[in-house]
Amino acid sequence: MFDQTLPLAPSQMSTHPVDHKLLSRTVADWLADRIISGEEPPGARLTETKLAEQAGVSRSPVREALRLLAREGLVELVPRIGAQVALLGSDDVRELYACRMLLEPHCTCLAVEVLEEPEVGELDCLRAAMESAVADRDPQRFLTENIAYFHTLLSYCPNETLRELVELTWNKAVRYWSVFARLPHYGRGSLVQHGILHDAVRARDGAAAETADRNILERALREVLATFEPAK
Repeated sequence: MFDQTLPLAPSQMSTHPVDHKLLSRTVADWLADRIISGEEPPGARLTETKLAEQAGVSRSPVREALRLLAREGLVELVPRIGAQVALLGSDDVRELYACRMLLEPHCTCLAVEVLEEPEVGELDCLRAAMESAVADRDPQRFLTENIAYFHTLLSYCPNETLRELVELTWNKAVRYWSVFARLPHYGRGSLVQHGILHDAVRARDGAAAETADRNILERALREVLATFEPAK
């Protein structure tokens, strides 16, 4: 009989009791913390047996946890090799966000300038869903609605090639979005900054939207770098 209690950090134990969560999700959160903190370095092999022993659970929830983290981009499932930690780190995130800041703000500008009233209404609904998620203290739902907002907004960009390039950077950014979902109060701060972008969307002000989007990306970069490069 396996012990179903995980070695969670003191802050998690005091504010996030695990008895209401699926065990696989709890294991995934525990392993994500190890990955983000560097305890499991980029490229490290992740074996079910070893993780199950460390977490004090059976292999089944570990297997499902690895699948969950693979969908979030923190883990890679490599054929004939198995699970390993995705290549996360300061250099990678700097290069990625340099590309995003070249592409995404201009794509946002072009999209905002062609929005019609129905499209703005659709974005209003997604903005309301983001606010609801923050009010409910549900960071994962906030992240999901935030991603949906930007996917919807940029889908109206008339430059198809630019849209495709932005999508490529998003595919690589998924692993860092998972980090954001685990940062305390990130959603509330993001919501405030996002409000400036949404005001520009509603005003059809492409230039203001471009500036707001760049500011959002710059803050995101600072936040994730602070996670990987904590102050000494």
